[in-house]
Amino acid sequence: MGPVTNNPFLVAIINMTVVFGVLIVLGVLMHVIEMVDPTKQN
Repeated sequence: MGPVTNNPFLVAIINMTVVFGVLIVLGVLMHVIEMVDPTKQN
């Protein structure tokens, strides 16, 4: 299989979308863990 696209801007946009998507998912996961954390001090 060859490259799907030769447009570097499209590749950059796709890569940034993936990176920011992962960061958002990690942020949400951290918030959920913070809400249900059984070890936090009152």
